Amino acid sequence: MAVHSIAFKNTAMIVEVLYAVDFICSLLRSHGESPSSLADKTATLRRTLNDRLHRHYNGHWHPKAPERGSGYRCIRVMRHRIDPLLVGVGREAGLTDAELLAMLPAELTLWIDPEEVCVRFGEDGSVGVIYGGGKVARSDSDTDDSNMSSTDYSSDPDSDCPSPETIMPIDLVPIVIPTS
Repeated sequence: MAVHSIAFKNTAMIVEVLYAVDFICSLLRSHGESPSSLADKTATLRRTLNDRLHRHYNGHWHPKAPERGSGYRCIRVMRHRIDPLLVGVGREAGLTDAELLAMLPAELTLWIDPEEVCVRFGEDGSVGVIYGGGKVARSDSDTDDSNMSSTDYSSDPDSDCPSPETIMPIDLVPIVIPTS
């Protein structure tokens, strides 16, 4: 297999894309596939998705205005519809559309923005932060509440300061198994 390297004009999005790719690949689960077959397809999907997202977001990445273009950078899975970008990547990895649909949660929204990658399961679910630009949520053991200013966290959904409840370390993000 030939190894190729792609030079991206905008290297600022590398971390965010890596978090998004890792998250999507962590959601894939076997449905009758042998573990080695799924591992090969997942590895191909990981490489292809990483390349495709960088190309797709080139020219649509605005670190000084992170909300600008966020709809373009949103990846959706809705019941029986999967984002066309994921469908194409899945096909390149050897997965049929039906296999990919069975392997992903029924409802998923993933926003990949400068300095932040967020996820929501379902239409009414809470938004969880997968990557927050190096910002780490404080736990009760990390800080004394008396030293915490009121601006450290916010319950306002439009705030730039996430609440502690919405921060989800990538290794703690739940895998949702759709029920009929």
